[in-house]
Amino acid sequence: MFTLPFHIPPNPVKIRLKDPIFSIGSCFSDNMGSKLREYKFDIVTNPLGIIYNPYSTFKNLKLILSEGIDPDNFIKSGNIYFHWDTHSAISGTDLNNFKTLLEDRSRLSRQSLIAAEWLIITFGTIYAYKYKGNDKIVANCHKIPQKEFERITLTQEEIIEDYQETLELIRTINPNLKVILTVSPVRHVRDGLIENNISKATLISAVHEIVKQDANCYYFPSYEIMIDELRDYRFYKSDMIHPSSQAVDYIWAKFGQVFFNQETLKFIDNWNKILKSLSHRPFHPHSPEHQKFLLSTIKKLEQLESKVDVTEEISYVKNQLI
Repeated sequence: MFTLPFHIPPNPVKIRLKDPIFSIGSCFSDNMGSKLREYKFDIVTNPLGIIYNPYSTFKNLKLILSEGIDPDNFIKSGNIYFHWDTHSAISGTDLNNFKTLLEDRSRLSRQSLIAAEWLIITFGTIYAYKYKGNDKIVANCHKIPQKEFERITLTQEEIIEDYQETLELIRTINPNLKVILTVSPVRHVRDGLIENNISKATLISAVHEIVKQDANCYYFPSYEIMIDELRDYRFYKSDMIHPSSQAVDYIWAKFGQVFFNQETLKFIDNWNKILKSLSHRPFHPHSPEHQKFLLSTIKKLEQLESKVDVTEEISYVKNQLI
């Protein structure tokens, strides 16, 4: 036994395979978003990049639904343009092209958020940074010198109030939206281990209070699974901070047990077999046996066409036929 299992009650409302999902937040939301995408869910994840603190997360959600990107938050560092409300991975060498990129992503995000059945938010830390140049909280410091920023600490009350304001706005347009809140298991060691524990405790406390107040909001304990159930450095990457692929797979399986209905779980089981077939690398690709295997795989994929888009997978397999 290498884990300390704890029971997570099944969620009363289930995610169906075709439910549109919008996910935003820390890098762990990217991990779960990648898994959902791999299993053919209709999901948009972090269209403006990874966001760690709740204030910036909620600000982006509100901006997406209202006026769009903050026009005053563009900056230039070296020869690269960035935006204070987005991740450094989203940048550009030409300001007009960069603005167009962000406007397009914001517009597509708005469409996705309006159509979403589920909103998944992953909080990373209560620590945020205020740029002294304009006195605004930023989502990312873009490697600008630390002296240019003031570190602030978000309180539980501020997080709860910001959530309420943001969801009130979203639900005026998408009244049936359901929310899943989770706290990232990634530790922010640069803040200090003690400070990180304070941060996670504040986030967890805020999330539980939100769930009490919002009947359509649910909590998934990804942090507790990583820290308390797995609880071993073998489940971390070499940096000892980020969950390993094995840990992500474990938490993903737990997520499915809690949130997916039986039809979705059955599809995932079938899709796992398809993925195994697609990753198969034969010694003799032109052999009759392998060609028969390819035809069988195509048939299995075609049986799923009514559930998900498998055009790309069918094309991939057909290209191996002779």
